[in-house]
Amino acid sequence: MLKNGVAILAVAVMAMLGGCETTVDQAKDSFTRNVKYWGDNPLIEAPFLKELEKRIQTIAIASNSSDPPWNVQFNPQNQTILDNFKTEFDQPSVMRDINLARAGFDATVAAHYPEIGAETGCDITDKNGYFVNDEDDPKRFDWQFIKGTCEDGIAHGIGEAHEPQTGARFVGRFDRGYMIEGVFTVVLKSGKTVINIGGVPNENRIARLLSFEQNPNGYQSIRFADFDNQGRFNGFGLNIWGYTNMMLVRAVGRFKDSNLTGFGAEQVLKPIGEYGATVWNSWIGMYENNKLNGLGAWTNNISTIRLGEWVDGGLNGVIYSHYVEVGSDYFQFSVGRYVKGRREGPFKVMPDYLYHDNQFETRVYANDERIDEQDSGFDFGQVFALAAGSALIGSSSIADVQKLEIGGAFAADVLGNTGGTNMGAVQQNYQMQLQNNQSQNAAPALSAGTAVGAGAGGGLQSYAATIKCDSGTTSQINVPYRTESCRVAAVDFATTYACNKLDQERVIRNCQSACGHPQCLEQ
Repeated sequence: MLKNGVAILAVAVMAMLGGCETTVDQAKDSFTRNVKYWGDNPLIEAPFLKELEKRIQTIAIASNSSDPPWNVQFNPQNQTILDNFKTEFDQPSVMRDINLARAGFDATVAAHYPEIGAETGCDITDKNGYFVNDEDDPKRFDWQFIKGTCEDGIAHGIGEAHEPQTGARFVGRFDRGYMIEGVFTVVLKSGKTVINIGGVPNENRIARLLSFEQNPNGYQSIRFADFDNQGRFNGFGLNIWGYTNMMLVRAVGRFKDSNLTGFGAEQVLKPIGEYGATVWNSWIGMYENNKLNGLGAWTNNISTIRLGEWVDGGLNGVIYSHYVEVGSDYFQFSVGRYVKGRREGPFKVMPDYLYHDNQFETRVYANDERIDEQDSGFDFGQVFALAAGSALIGSSSIADVQKLEIGGAFAADVLGNTGGTNMGAVQQNYQMQLQNNQSQNAAPALSAGTAVGAGAGGGLQSYAATIKCDSGTTSQINVPYRTESCRVAAVDFATTYACNKLDQERVIRNCQSACGHPQCLEQ
């Protein structure tokens, strides 16, 4: 399937009322106007749900227009999604590398590595570095050193290498024969050009990098993530579908083995009822194995917002809604309980004509069908119990994402009458994280000017690492180690913290994997 372009706001949709026609553009304008006018759902009282509502409202009312300049930068809707992840990555730096990749390998190398040494004949001692490529194309290469800086006949510093069989090229930083980070390219038989910019994954080493693929038809596949040595997202990840008329955020957030797990967001193209049009739907919240599990929110960006409790990707629990009827501008708020994606029991519904009187109607549903009989299957007192308990969560000084996770566990316990098992599991998880953080704080950190004797601790060695930050600052840090993989991880750890980079969680995991300690203090 060719992904050279995407048409998103031009298909005519039969309106739900009156038999007239409403375009997707018109429906989007009506939805945006109504969400702005009516504001927040007054039935929501829990602070962390109000915060989640703000996030999904901001996405829903943002313009999703295409064509220039949105073919080379994020349009408002995609940017509002990314704004939820500002603490995870440096977007200006990522955009700089995307634009460099668009300009080609030579332009990227010139920007990142303007000076390359002239020594030749040096060894690359480790060729296990993983390079992100198409599924059926090689990811590891038999590299030959071309030129650069060496130490004792081993590539060390900035150097250039190539692989004659495939034509793959690499320019970047070597550390005692290891490829640490750089710019990689190869042109595939299909005509696709692949460029990687950033770290090089290896055994016990997750690396943060940008993978850019340019297709002959103009479509660009762009991934910025913490990659392991199998090409999987493990940590933060951002998947961008680069159409010729729009940069689409397909998925972003925390990943485990390439599955969204933790706080994340995604967009999927979905049909609108029976009307023949398709629009991009947006989700945001707590994920497990690529499915919303816990508190989450969804909008089709044209008529509906829903937020609340999700299980295995489906609505399951108390759900709050905003709804605009396509073609009529009728608007309503509601709250009620969903079971496996279907409305069950009584719902509080506040239509627009009752809003100013702060009144609501009660509508009863069975298997998603409205019925006249009253049903006591859902106690609205559960909603107020949620509000009361969540007020404490909302007033706490923890991060918003943690509030969502804790709030989701609390809601599951209230609605499921579990006796607090979900909250207990979250509490146990945070206690383990706290103990880990305390262990890190108590351990002696790698710091400039702290030398470790070569024979200390029964064979412990010391390596004098020179740390260079993008800001231009340089420092010398002595790194204690026993194995080469731990030394490489320790230098990465020291660089990340010394240069105040955002991927600190990644280097902590690499230290634990390579050294058996979250600060690379090999015992």
